[in-house]
Amino acid sequence: MEEDLVEVEPSSDNCARILAGREHLALMVSPGNPYFSVSRLTILLRWATQEMKRVDVIVSDLEMTASTYLAQGRAEKEAYKKARADIRQMASRIRRAREAAGDPDVRVSEFGEWSGHPEYQRARAYVRQALTDPTYRALYRQGTREAVKARMPEGWEPTEHQIDAGLVHSEKALPFVINAVGIFGVAQVVTAYSRPAAQFRYFFTPHSPFRASPGQAYIGVRAREDRHG
Repeated sequence: MEEDLVEVEPSSDNCARILAGREHLALMVSPGNPYFSVSRLTILLRWATQEMKRVDVIVSDLEMTASTYLAQGRAEKEAYKKARADIRQMASRIRRAREAAGDPDVRVSEFGEWSGHPEYQRARAYVRQALTDPTYRALYRQGTREAVKARMPEGWEPTEHQIDAGLVHSEKALPFVINAVGIFGVAQVVTAYSRPAAQFRYFFTPHSPFRASPGQAYIGVRAREDRHG
């Protein structure tokens, strides 16, 4: 059973309740992240289409993917060249995973394709309001710092300027974390990533002054079957 190969971590009891409704899953995927192999994507797509009535895969766009490399100190030309290669590779992995999963009914798009949507823009404005909360601003920057450091040599630290460059990734992903329901125009959506990040979970914490839209959930979802890479 595919569910035996998938580990799910809801960000709150309400997220678990929305997940149990099985309405709509939005899986966020990052080009350049080695976790998203063909075998793992195959497991995740099979699980998602068995468990949920509707599935979207949202892929980090060129600007988001390049931002991580810019934050790691690469020159702009090099960062964008590598990002383009990563995006081509991820498109190939998703295509192969869909074929291996039996060509399920899954919509694949990039974050940038939604940037003009009024509900996407409204969510970005809401995030800017949330950044006035010092607690959230600290989480936001720390999350980017950790993401940028992930595949760098031990002991390496980004500068504040480099962290600023890397913030683009979270900034463009956040609307789907907090308001995919509005963007898709549905009552319930579960947005998923390989691990739930603290700067995203903030919006699902009961005492937070800024909260995700009603009907919105956020979970971590990981394929347990890792030995095939």
